[in-house]
Amino acid sequence: MTGPAIAVTLPSPPAPEEGNTFNLFVADQFAYDDNLFRVAPNITDVTTTFAPNASKDDYINSTTAGANGQWFLGRQAVDLNLHVDENRFARNKDLNNTSGDGKLVWDWRLGGYFSGQAGATYDRSLASFSETRYLGRDMVADASYFGSARYQVGPRWAVVGGVRDSDTKHGAVPAQFDNFHSKTGNAGIEYATDVNDTFLLEYTYFDGRFPNNIIVGGAPFASDYHENLVRFTVNYAPSEKTSFNAKIAHLTRDYNEVAFGKFSGILWRVSMDWRPTDKTELVAQTWHEIHAYSVSAADYFLSKGGSLGPVWNPREKLALSVVVSLEDQSYITSSTSALTLGSRDDKLTGEQLNIAYKPRSAWLLNFFVRNEQRRSNQSQFRYNDKLANVSVSYKFW
Repeated sequence: MTGPAIAVTLPSPPAPEEGNTFNLFVADQFAYDDNLFRVAPNITDVTTTFAPNASKDDYINSTTAGANGQWFLGRQAVDLNLHVDENRFARNKDLNNTSGDGKLVWDWRLGGYFSGQAGATYDRSLASFSETRYLGRDMVADASYFGSARYQVGPRWAVVGGVRDSDTKHGAVPAQFDNFHSKTGNAGIEYATDVNDTFLLEYTYFDGRFPNNIIVGGAPFASDYHENLVRFTVNYAPSEKTSFNAKIAHLTRDYNEVAFGKFSGILWRVSMDWRPTDKTELVAQTWHEIHAYSVSAADYFLSKGGSLGPVWNPREKLALSVVVSLEDQSYITSSTSALTLGSRDDKLTGEQLNIAYKPRSAWLLNFFVRNEQRRSNQSQFRYNDKLANVSVSYKFW
């Protein structure tokens, strides 16, 4: 989840070749957002609309402390990443909050053929106003537990599978209709021609439940649903400088208590990573998928779009990247927006620049700026936003 300001840039987790290690770090970020609540362009004064003395634009300071590490015991490995952020708003002080996330993963191996992961993640952050229309302090907590296994049948064939249980809870009472619990299971078979070229056919079952129903026309509406997904994934690297990833899937989504709003169709995503030189990279992707923001899981849409992201490393310690994206969002008839407001179609465009500089191994400086625009046939969802931040992090020993 992402709040009004982009998350602080943190030190990278340790690489496996570093062996057993544990690092503490601190960071600080200063951000400016000219349309914090993502309100429509015609709204210039929000002083009494959302909260006493509310401000449309704001400066946000985030101070972070965290740790990451890894430990090896024979062929077993444990990875830990966690941090806590203290976020302070210069003008909209009612939004001040403490956020953070953590991840603990056990990479396990049993004999020469069995391997996998087991772990848990936790995230707590202020809901992004671009994803939810509740314009107040809504702290969202997301907890997930997962496990996966891989059995290497031979040098080329492998059987894979996994399970995940996730729970999302909103702190603000008006937004708790979007509390969400999901269970996922998948199984598949993979064929590899070499390390970089693989083909995977898998089946996934997804069960999503909303403990608190939304109210439509004075009556409760049950948004609970389940999905059946069959997906074929290809990873192909024709050279050391070029790699492709392509996914094509058939998804069927059915609601447990209603007949309308279900979805059945073909979805896909294609991405390319091209490194023409040692200092340049181009990442491009296009997609046609069903999406929903994590903080607004009942409001799902058909997403069609693409992005282009050149990267330039003029020096070993300096990296510049640009991302340009375009996305069409067509909200399904059983989404929250469509149920309560009628048909909704949005077009989202974004341009962003990121500059990262690492003067020393322990220091990381980062500058980020983004311009974003949302057009919609529902006027209350239209907005223009400019966001900029600068952050610095320091890693101890």
